[in-house]
Amino acid sequence: MSSIPVKLVRAKTREIIDATLHLDLHPTKLVETEVEWGPIRRDAVRNLVKAGHPPDKIPRHFHWDWGAKSQKLALLAIRCFGIESEGKMQGLMMLDTASKTSKVPPDQGKPVVYVDYLESAPWNVRPLVDEPLFSGTGVVLMRAAIQFSIDEGFHGRVSLHALPQSEAFYRDKCMMQFCGNDPNYQNLPYYELTRDLSAKFVQNN
Repeated sequence: MSSIPVKLVRAKTREIIDATLHLDLHPTKLVETEVEWGPIRRDAVRNLVKAGHPPDKIPRHFHWDWGAKSQKLALLAIRCFGIESEGKMQGLMMLDTASKTSKVPPDQGKPVVYVDYLESAPWNVRPLVDEPLFSGTGVVLMRAAIQFSIDEGFHGRVSLHALPQSEAFYRDKCMMQFCGNDPNYQNLPYYELTRDLSAKFVQNN
């Protein structure tokens, strides 16, 4: 399992923390991570519901199961990255290099790295917790997706479907281009990073 050093930010103190970005996670690591994350994620959502939290503000990924998703790693086109710090996995991202092509000229029809799933550990996510432990996991993972796209010869092109609670992050923080809602994928908004936008995102982060 190849890995590189990265940095996260401790949300409360703004302290810079050492972390490790794993670039090719084994399925067993996803199963182990879900065993830890799943109960925390589901308990947090139940508490939000009991507290009368507005339904549209409750994260829609609460039902995800990385153990089940680990079966996708049997496909050569699928890779899973993860950020680890202080002995725990702080974020996971699953990438697909074969299923999508760009919708944005001038690279329309050319391959992109598709972010199939991206999740920060539940203790890093509002409103699952009042005070997240770490910030920056999403940015680090998106930079890794861009670099992987470059390494694959895709020139930094990245795409994804955004859940409602994540749309502002991808649109504003990651500078992704909105390509319309996709009627073939739960009508979720579809976003892309072109080669130019990827370069700007890396420069700004």
